[in-house]
Amino acid sequence: MSKPLVWAIAAALVVIGPMAGLFARRLVDRIAAKTAGNERSVHRMGFGLARDLAVPVASLAGLTLALALPTGLPFSPITVKQILEAALLLAITYAVARLAAEIVSSVANRVTGISGSVSLFSTITKVIVFVLGLLITLDTVGVEITPLLGALGIGALAIALALEGTLANLFAGVHILASKTVQPGDFVKLEGGETGWVSDVNWRTTTIQDIPGNFIIVPNRKFAESILTNFHRPDQDMAVVVEVSTGYTSDLDYVEQVTMDVARRVMKELDVGFAGADPRVRFHTFGDSGIQFRVVLRTRHYEDQYLLVSEFIKSLHRRYREEGIAIPYPVRTLEFAGAGGFESHLAAGFHTP
Repeated sequence: MSKPLVWAIAAALVVIGPMAGLFARRLVDRIAAKTAGNERSVHRMGFGLARDLAVPVASLAGLTLALALPTGLPFSPITVKQILEAALLLAITYAVARLAAEIVSSVANRVTGISGSVSLFSTITKVIVFVLGLLITLDTVGVEITPLLGALGIGALAIALALEGTLANLFAGVHILASKTVQPGDFVKLEGGETGWVSDVNWRTTTIQDIPGNFIIVPNRKFAESILTNFHRPDQDMAVVVEVSTGYTSDLDYVEQVTMDVARRVMKELDVGFAGADPRVRFHTFGDSGIQFRVVLRTRHYEDQYLLVSEFIKSLHRRYREEGIAIPYPVRTLEFAGAGGFESHLAAGFHTP
């Protein structure tokens, strides 16, 4: 066989390898799309592993066949074999790391019962698999890993001292998820006033999405040390307090009856309220303008309280007008003495000559 023909065949094998890998990846994607309705995650993960390995394995196979031809390249066969083995192991490590991260995330979501992102677990899993794969690759190509492990231990200590803040955030993130006091998807309020849903906990930060849709990025260490309120634990439903007042001439028993009727109807009609929950009315203060009381409603989620309160106030205002119940204005009443004197008594606490 002539040398130009050998070179042409070798070049063809080098080109055909990646093309075959791309074809295999497209075939895997097509088969995965046809079985998309299958709920078994094992099939989906298997297709993902095959998709990740298709191009690198086919490319290395074509390159191996090309180098096996008598092209006359000045390379040591042992060196070429070691390089190809190392490349194959790294490709397998990458695919296995992605698969392991997906398995860990899936198990974590299934155990905790949450659907939010927990990228911290997948990140740690990827790092562990990559380190193990790299050590196996170095050992395969003949590199002594025992001295390397000792050097890595000393280097890890120096890195730990240099990255104290980063490692603190990492372990704080692990503590946040392991304690199960806060999970992605929970609605929380920090002591600084930040409120929103916990969207993700990664190796450095916790992401909170507020009600307008913006992301609040909090370092894990500060999040773990913060005093927070979790509105999803132990239950997601919560009480909502609305402050109301009525005039001193109102019949308080009748006011309570009308208010309870409006509160029950609003909670029953709105999907955000509890139809079976019984609201409460509690009078508490003789105010400057009227008698003040609280109405306690119940809503299913923290973010639903705004709609519930808005509809309750509108309905209560309309009903009070229909029933003739006074809603007092913030006014001050002046009581003057008789015509013979200039002394005056004011409910507000000041005097007029």
